[in-house]
Parts: sequence; structure tokens; C-alpha cells
Amino acid sequence: MPNKNFASLQQMVFVLLSLVVLASAGNVAAQSKEVLEGARKEGQLVFYSGIPIPDAQAILSALEKKYPFIKTTFYRATGPALVSRIQTEQRAGTHVWDVMNSTGFEPYVLLEQGYFAKYESSERKHFPEGHKDNDGMWATMYTTPMIVSYNSKLVSAADLPKDYADLLNLKWKGRLGMDSSDFEWYANLRKVWGTEKAQKFLDGLKKQDVRLVQKRALLTELLSGGEIAMLVNNFLQNAIEAKRKGSPVEFLALDPVVSAAGLVGINRLAPHPNAAKLFVDFVLSREGQELIVKTDRSSVRKDVAGNPLDLIKNVRIVPSDLSLGKNYVQIRDEYRDLLGVR
Repeated sequence: MPNKNFASLQQMVFVLLSLVVLASAGNVAAQSKEVLEGARKEGQLVFYSGIPIPDAQAILSALEKKYPFIKTTFYRATGPALVSRIQTEQRAGTHVWDVMNSTGFEPYVLLEQGYFAKYESSERKHFPEGHKDNDGMWATMYTTPMIVSYNSKLVSAADLPKDYADLLNLKWKGRLGMDSSDFEWYANLRKVWGTEKAQKFLDGLKKQDVRLVQKRALLTELLSGGEIAMLVNNFLQNAIEAKRKGSPVEFLALDPVVSAAGLVGINRLAPHPNAAKLFVDFVLSREGQELIVKTDRSSVRKDVAGNPLDLIKNVRIVPSDLSLGKNYVQIRDEYRDLLGVR
């Protein structure tokens, strides 16, 4: 008798769970229909980002092909310039952008000031912790691993550093290059290593006469041309692109690899909120992420083929903690002081 009652209880639980699943699926379908109808009426999408125009056009063209009733507009600006434009528009009461994408600590300012809308895209489940927030405000459109890169004509395999401390060996004096504004990378090393170790490392780099240049793209050109032997911290995508173009550039992943978040978020006051939701769903989907990796950027989805992130999967990868951006000024000033940046 007890076994019979237990079997009946199991059957009841199964039926209830099935009803919950069906109800959930029905809600998603209803929401999708509502979003589609809303986006069809809106007919437009405005995307703000710092990615190169050809990369943005590839994504937006694919979106327009999928949803022919949406006409897209792209505005490109990077870092502080993008944040400044968004803040200026908000103060003027002009609501233009629907979705924005950016890397670095700059988007954190917008998060703190309440610029983003909550949207729990169904695609967020494919993104692990550290690559999305807990409130549904953003997810990682792409991640940017920060690695060591070097000129293979100037650096032999036998001389490669085994860890960051090896970069302080005298043999590297005057041969290293670094971005003069790597504040996000430094802040995350500071969190992982502790303040004292991170400060000593930067102080050691200063004593190595590290060459400080603004922008990693320019540094990669200098590396390719043999003006610098090794970059302490480059973007993986820069090294891959340089190598594909025939430059003698190779890369090396040292523990830990800090990986910057190229977050994507929807404007709380978006003029086209439903089109914005379709964009976020698309760019976070497997289809959208496959377009992302074709630009040499990395995806944190596990089901995307040809992912550059797979090239460094045997080393610890630490997602950048965007909340460190609340101490941006302190981190920036400390970084500059330690390296002697004027």
C-alpha cells in the first residue's frame, strides 16, 4: 500500500512539473509574440558601440535580415567619449540610443547612474557567472582576454616568461611595451593578487623602462615592426589579427588572464524597447555569437565553434569585475604614479 501511495505521489509531482514547464513555455511564447509585434511597430533600432564599423555592420545586417521590419542605425564612439555622449543626451532630455556596448570601466558609470533597463533574455542562461550581472541589466556580448604578445623574431621560445614575475628579469629591460591606461587590468590583478603584490609588480615594470603608449592597436603595430619585443598586456584579438596578416606576432597566456567584459545593455528610456530586446536576444544567441567570433573576439558560450577563447583554455581566466570601477579614480591615479605616467 505505501508503495502504491508513493507511486501516486510521484505521478502527481510529474504532472505538476509538466504543467509548470508548459505554463513557462506559454509565457515565453506570449512574450516573444508581444515583443515581435512591438518591434514591428517601432521599426527602428539605434545601436551605440565602440566596435569597428565593419564589425557592427555585419551584426546589424544579420539582424535586419532576420527581422526585415527593423531599420538599424549605428553610432560609433569609444570609452569616455561614448559615455559622455549618452550622459549629455540624457541631460538634454534627448533619448536616442536603444542598446549600447562598451568595454572597460566606463559602462559601470552608466550602470551606477541607472541608465540600463532590466531584461532577462532567454539567452542569458548560456553565460556563466562573472559574464552577466544578477539583476538582468547586462551580459557579455564578447569577452576580451588580456594576454602577453611578442615578436617571434626577437624572442625565442626558450626565453618566454613562465609567469608575470619573469617579466622583471633584467633580460627584458628596455624591451617591454604596455598601454599607458591599463587601469582595468591592473585593478583586477590588484584584486586577485592583493594590493602589495600588484603595486610591486608595476613598480618593477617601471624599473624595466617599459615603453608606455596609448592604445593597444598602436602597440601591436610597434610590436609587429620590431620596435618592441614583448607587450606585457595585449588583447588576444589584436595578436590573432596581426598574426593572420603575416606579422611575426605570437601570444602567451600567463596566470591569471584577466578578461574584459564587452557588455551589452538596453537603455531604460529606449525609444524602441522591443527592437532592443530582439537585438540583445540575437547578439547573445549562438547565431549572434558566431558572428562575434568571426571578428576575432571571444565568446563565453560553450556551443560556439571557432572561438578564440579556446586557444587559451588551459589557463585560469578571470572575468573582469566591473564593480571595481567604483574606485576608478583611485586605481587610475595609483597606476599612473607607479609607472610614472605623466
